[in-house]
Amino acid sequence: MDTEYLNKWITVIEQMNNDNTYKLAWGRAIIECIVNGQYSKENDKVIIQFDEISKCMIKYYWNQIFFFNLKQSPYKDKEPLICKYTEQLIEKYKDLTHHVFPCWFDVGIGLINRYDQKLYPAIIKKVSNTLHQNVSWRFKNIPNRIMDLYEYSKEAGSIITLNYEDALCLKEYSVIISKLLNYKWAQLLENFNYSPKIVSKINGISNAKLKRNNLAKYKEELLKQFANVKPIDFYTGKELNEEDISVDHVIPWSYMYSDDIWNLVLTSKSYNSTKSNSIPTPETIEKLKKRNLILLSILKGKMKDDILISITNDYVDKFYFECRL
Repeated sequence: MDTEYLNKWITVIEQMNNDNTYKLAWGRAIIECIVNGQYSKENDKVIIQFDEISKCMIKYYWNQIFFFNLKQSPYKDKEPLICKYTEQLIEKYKDLTHHVFPCWFDVGIGLINRYDQKLYPAIIKKVSNTLHQNVSWRFKNIPNRIMDLYEYSKEAGSIITLNYEDALCLKEYSVIISKLLNYKWAQLLENFNYSPKIVSKINGISNAKLKRNNLAKYKEELLKQFANVKPIDFYTGKELNEEDISVDHVIPWSYMYSDDIWNLVLTSKSYNSTKSNSIPTPETIEKLKKRNLILLSILKGKMKDDILISITNDYVDKFYFECRL
């Protein structure tokens, strides 16, 4: 297969100018539409509706905003319109469920559509209009050049058209292009987010691939603080029974997307289940920092090294500050 078309995409991704993530989301959505067959075919042409691209982009932003509160632009007073539209859907989901716990896009939209069949289609149209005005034609523009990736004109309506052979090329090399887009997306987000492991979040969040690890090994390490006494619940100060011990992330896992012993504590299973993704208080953070100093004097090997690195680099304060923004 001729890779000239692939090279055009790579050139655009490498040279594009971004002040928000629209172009990166647009590019990844085109790839997803082709891979998943979200298009029509006429003779040797593939036609992708803007609304199909919009659905993909809303999914990306829903998952990134709801799970990780990732800002998609450096301008605090000028949030991208598509993000605002997506947040309207998230707020609707919260109103319907009466809680703030994040859920996957497909689950959330399914619930919204059961109670309000007009909201999501209306948001899709708004997103498509924004793409029509600000993204579709800009994506192909690089310094001193416009790349021939697809056909688009305002007169033709909200569609893009590309050759069937070019679509096959994108499908064959979809993993390569998607990874390059994800990398550029993460690079951009790092300019105005201090959230850890952004690359992992961008890679995993769009396809519901987030998985929690087994925390059993951390439980054994945390219990060493109570070698000769009953273990104490970090939050309540009450004694814990062996069968009721749970390991909890003080700064929510949904923000950290990692299991770091300096952020893990022992609590009861019941308290852990009610705490969910709530942001800790400043008093809890100070208590965590003191606890980490105790662990530093007790633990050995890698766990001790991880604690020392966190103290040296003020990880608790830094990540706590960012997760509250």
